[in-house]
Amino acid sequence: MSNFTLPKDARLLKRAEFLKLSKQGKKIRTGYFIAAVLNGTGKHNRIGITVSKKVGNAVARNRVKRLVREYFRHHKDLVPGIKDINIIARKGLTTLSNRQIIEKLDKLFLKIALAYNDQTAINHID
Repeated sequence: MSNFTLPKDARLLKRAEFLKLSKQGKKIRTGYFIAAVLNGTGKHNRIGITVSKKVGNAVARNRVKRLVREYFRHHKDLVPGIKDINIIARKGLTTLSNRQIIEKLDKLFLKIALAYNDQTAINHID
């Protein structure tokens, strides 16, 4: 499998998976994102993206989801171990430019790496 693909088994798709993450997962917060992280059972890291109507209209929500998905596609190997991650977008995110959103995602994934103490991931993000 190429490093630049995001196959279906790398995504959280079922409601039960999202609920399990919200109840049991470790919450990591930044100004614009919340990440619920839990040890995964699959072969590699999986991502789910939640963007509520409070964030903006459909166009804005879809833009945020595309940016998060693309960021994860390129940086999925930086998260240590095998994790299930639900990225939840917060209000005010749609006012940022694409570059600013990517910088905020860098900060979020750095906090995830720090929470799981993997020095190689931390060095790779910087």
